[in-house]
Amino acid sequence: MSAGLHDHFADQLRGIDDRMRAGFEFWPWGHRDRMRVLVERQLARKGKRLRSLFGLMCGELLGGTPERTQPLAAAVELYHAASLVLDDVQDNAVFRDRDQAVHVSENVSNAINLACIVRSFAHYPLHGCDLTLPEKDGVRRELDLMATLVPLGQSMDIGWHQGWYDYRSVPYEELIRLKTGAPFACVAAGAAVTSGKDSGTRAEMERLGYRVGMLYQLVDDYNDMFLHDDAAVPSDLTEGKFTRPVAILIGLLCAADREDLAEQVASRLKQPDDDGSRWILDLMSAHSVAARLEKEIRGSAAGIERDVAALSSGGREATDRMTEFVRSLAAMVGERPHPGAAQSLS
Repeated sequence: MSAGLHDHFADQLRGIDDRMRAGFEFWPWGHRDRMRVLVERQLARKGKRLRSLFGLMCGELLGGTPERTQPLAAAVELYHAASLVLDDVQDNAVFRDRDQAVHVSENVSNAINLACIVRSFAHYPLHGCDLTLPEKDGVRRELDLMATLVPLGQSMDIGWHQGWYDYRSVPYEELIRLKTGAPFACVAAGAAVTSGKDSGTRAEMERLGYRVGMLYQLVDDYNDMFLHDDAAVPSDLTEGKFTRPVAILIGLLCAADREDLAEQVASRLKQPDDDGSRWILDLMSAHSVAARLEKEIRGSAAGIERDVAALSSGGREATDRMTEFVRSLAAMVGERPHPGAAQSLS
């Protein structure tokens, strides 16, 4: 992500970090010292703060005051931090960035409790903020909606592994719209609320947020599948994940009347081994899946840029910054994560 954007909003991002600590500072921890350490450690994991950055730019894009987007941005970051802990438990991931996942370094019970506590803190930035009561009600509605949609999306992801869907019926687009797109949609719609915009603009901003979040997931899927050493097998294949490269491959095979091969891809994905994973990679190479996904990412980014221009009421500089943000997301294709990192963008 562009360093210039982070620099421009540095003060605002620090304000969001301060608001994220509201719940932590409120509680007298006493004999709960170990959980206090775990919570503080989780709050210190800053990541890229893309949802916060996007929320600030949405407020600016609509001609509002970025400071007024801080409370909801902080709430979404706290919710996201809690979701990462739960995702690691559900995916049985060993690492999160450079560190062991919490359920590995501690245990599953403490990881779940940690996630519950951090998620509860998502409401604290809204309690003491200076938004009006109608604005608080509006942004709480967006937060509550997101809090339902993200686990619904995660349930679809888990459902693939549990046999809820065959290869023809996996709701991939809906899955990523809910799981990854909903937090971006939340801060975008919330920016419309705090900028005093009408329900129509709110809905348009929500749609923009979903599209930005889905673009982010496409980039994640690309990097997880195609950025690996030649001798290595991508973790998305060893973990049997149904991602966009798999969806593209299966779609191409079905279009070519090779449903027998499509069924084999799904079967080997559900019972992964190195030979089967490399066979899938060879099929992807033969059908230029990487190039097709790169083209899809570029097309998605271009469409979002057009939407940004149509929605902007905050002036040329605000439009340019949001356009830079979208282009930076698309340009993350090809960025290698740290070798010990969990294979997802945070």
